[in-house]
Amino acid sequence: MQLGDTTTKRRGKRFDRFKIIFPILLAGWIPSILTLIVSYTILRDTLESRILRDRQTLIQLLGYVVGHDLSRSSAIINYYQTLPEVAKILGGPNPVPAAQQWLNSAYYSHPNIDGMFLAGSDGALLASIPTAPEMVGKDFGASHWREQAAASDEPVVSPVHSRLSDNRLVTDIVAAVRAPDRTILGYVGDSVLVERIGKRLSAIEFSDRFVFKVLDQNGASLFANDFKPNPSTSPQGGLLINEIRQNKTGHFEEHGNLYSFSPIEQAGWVAIVEQPKSLAYKPVHDLLGRMTILTAWLIVLTAVFAWLGNRFYQRQMEWTQRLEREVIFNEKMLANMPSGIAFVEPASRRFLHANDAFARMAERFGDLPAGRDITEIPCDEVNIAPPGAIERVLTFGTPFQLHEHPLKDKTGVTHFLDINLLRLQGAHETVQGVLYLVEDKTRDVTLRQELIAANAAKDQFLALLSHELRSPLAPVIAMVGELEAEMPDSQPVREALEVVRRNVELEARLIDDLLDVTRISKGKLQLSFETICIHQILQRAYEICRNEVEAKNLEVEFQFRADHTSVEGDPARLQQVFWNLIKNSVKFTPEKGRITIETLNPTPDKIEARVIDTGIGIEQETIDKIFNAFEQGQTEITRRFGGLGLGLAISKALIDAHGGKIQVQSSGKNKGATFSVELNTVLTPIVHDGETQDQEVDRQPQPAVSRHRRVLLVDDHHDTCIGMKRMLERHGYEITLAHSAEQAVEKVHSQDFDLLISDIGLPDRSGYELMREVRLKKDLPGIALSGFGSEQDISQAREAGFSEHLTKPINFERLEKTIQSVLS
Repeated sequence: MQLGDTTTKRRGKRFDRFKIIFPILLAGWIPSILTLIVSYTILRDTLESRILRDRQTLIQLLGYVVGHDLSRSSAIINYYQTLPEVAKILGGPNPVPAAQQWLNSAYYSHPNIDGMFLAGSDGALLASIPTAPEMVGKDFGASHWREQAAASDEPVVSPVHSRLSDNRLVTDIVAAVRAPDRTILGYVGDSVLVERIGKRLSAIEFSDRFVFKVLDQNGASLFANDFKPNPSTSPQGGLLINEIRQNKTGHFEEHGNLYSFSPIEQAGWVAIVEQPKSLAYKPVHDLLGRMTILTAWLIVLTAVFAWLGNRFYQRQMEWTQRLEREVIFNEKMLANMPSGIAFVEPASRRFLHANDAFARMAERFGDLPAGRDITEIPCDEVNIAPPGAIERVLTFGTPFQLHEHPLKDKTGVTHFLDINLLRLQGAHETVQGVLYLVEDKTRDVTLRQELIAANAAKDQFLALLSHELRSPLAPVIAMVGELEAEMPDSQPVREALEVVRRNVELEARLIDDLLDVTRISKGKLQLSFETICIHQILQRAYEICRNEVEAKNLEVEFQFRADHTSVEGDPARLQQVFWNLIKNSVKFTPEKGRITIETLNPTPDKIEARVIDTGIGIEQETIDKIFNAFEQGQTEITRRFGGLGLGLAISKALIDAHGGKIQVQSSGKNKGATFSVELNTVLTPIVHDGETQDQEVDRQPQPAVSRHRRVLLVDDHHDTCIGMKRMLERHGYEITLAHSAEQAVEKVHSQDFDLLISDIGLPDRSGYELMREVRLKKDLPGIALSGFGSEQDISQAREAGFSEHLTKPINFERLEKTIQSVLS
């Protein structure tokens, strides 16, 4: 319950900081957001309505200007419509001369009209200004106004059309002249040029992209651009007329444009203002944008003020939070830590704070009496750190450290402790005290010692296993050699013996691989570097595999294209690598396949050797782990071809030790594989004349060593003794056997020998001890034979006095050469 209450309390305090932030944010953000909402709703609608009213007023004024011109002309026609003189002319028997004479006098008394005409009751022209004698008595466009004029007692305005006399765009204002009995005697009318109306309107300055239009009854537009007469009188504004007739508000939107219209009552025309909607409402949008920016700034400034207020509030709470952290540290963290932690106050040299773990350690290792409070005693009475260590840390400030320091507890059991003393300083470099840290590392030390012992036991086991596995192989090889010598002409027997020899050597190779893996994992692989030729190493590795190549009838091709072939390396180990690669190619390539061994220089300081085969290939999921130990790909490959899967792992480790790279490429199953080894080249050594002579001298055959030498052979394995005795006696040596070190010492005292060949693992004492004892009395050369073949074994053999060390099973050709070398 206490832990839950503490957690709830801490969560509540974590939200205390928002007590200042929320009121400030609410006080600033709510009015700003409300202002923005009102701006985008009520204010925007109000301003847009005001803009529409202003547009309506403007279009009404423009319509009035057009209607005023038409009204003046209508008043003139209305006057002449009722004039008796006009009725008399139209009702006369020959009205044409009188009509033209009267028209000439009446027209020039009215400067604001652009033409005048009289027509008969059938609409045929009687007289006109401008005159058109060729049209007298003919129809001159009466279809535009005759029907409307006959049906009305008032003048009517016709749709715009081209005047026949001069093709100028006009509108006719026509009224019917009637007799007292209401019969139509004829028509009187005047013409108003559209360009006259356009000139008056062009004097008005409109804003950008503001288009003014006037449509007649048919929807034809009076004006083109710049209020010039529209050359086409076709009803292009029919869609607008239909929209206007359906609309009752005086405004509508079409294709992103805002249209405002007002009818011209005198003529039945419509005045229209067209403007892009975005431009029409641009003042509203600009105002809303400014208000949005202002609101955003108010929100940001409010957030800044809230943050500053929060910072101020946090500073007021710092002292409370600091005290709370100290309480949590003392009561929770320190109490639950497994390591001992204490704080020594510098003035009193007492423990100001200490956790339970430190108190327990002080009782177990520091001679603290049971039941005493650790904070009540001086630090010197706790004998964990050496005397004077705390004083030195306080005085000089240098940290004190003991790693795995042995101390005994009250029961006498030794424990290993890490002890650390660290001086703590304040902000002004004032000494606050000493931090005392103690950690029990006994478990880690015990585990490490157990691991070291287990690793040593493993190495000893592998060495013994190697010895026990190699020892039985030596007599087998010896007896195989004897049988081959005694039955040289029996082909079946020789083939059988060859099978035995090959499998024994394979067994020895597997043992060597296991030991190599052990050496590599421990970092104890030793290499003897010298300048060597890669081509020669490849040839030697191939010669070892020649019999297997011929047995499977494989085609082997050499392509040595490298010019720089010298490298710095261990010839035996590099030969082991290339032998392993060639052996794998032979092993996994079917009969009559092909193997290519090639070299090249990718760069002058690199040489790359490749072994390419047409074998079973490597699948992609296996190719990334092919160099891992014990890896052979799929299980069926292991069952089919055998082996431990160590060769490539050892090869990679050897090439890495030479500073090179080994890689593999394969296109997949049954598509062959390519193994490539890249090494750094060195300059080929220059052979001087003197060196050549020395080498020629060195190559001269050594004088033959007489084989009738007495050899003492010491081995506790009776089969090995019998086999080696028969083999060496067949080569002319006189062999004396001893099966223990004691027997060997007795025979050395009683007889003279030219050479001692001894096993290392003898029943009574080691071969090393035997050789040391013999060398104290006689200068007798020796050759060590052992199943132990590590570098350490070879070094011990030479230190004991052996001239050479050979590993079982013995290759008797090598043994013969070694004996000749030692005895010469």
